[in-house]
Amino acid sequence: MTHAETPDAASRPVRTPVQFRVWQLWLLALFVAVALVNIRDQRRGEPTLIALAAGGFALYGLMGWGAWRLLRRLRLRIGATAALVLYLVAMAMLFLAATIAYLLIEHAYLAGGVRLMGW
Repeated sequence: MTHAETPDAASRPVRTPVQFRVWQLWLLALFVAVALVNIRDQRRGEPTLIALAAGGFALYGLMGWGAWRLLRRLRLRIGATAALVLYLVAMAMLFLAATIAYLLIEHAYLAGGVRLMGW
């Protein structure tokens, strides 16, 4: 059995779950630039630590994007200001925890106690 599509259904654009705007892509480029400058300022030349830091920044960005999408749904229940404050506090705490974890891993790696990814 075939279904005939109405002209309205055929002309409607397909909505994808992720649609980036120009300002979002600009913000992504800025985020990557800040991350690269931050990594370079640490004056670390070890490829393992650079890969770990770059991966951490990418994961932090993805988690921030996911948290923002989640909080957009909760915004109606808790209010816009409360949602923004909750998001900012959660991301700051996550960044602090990630920084401490990186510093511990870096110290163990440089002290010779840990070999990451076999390098």
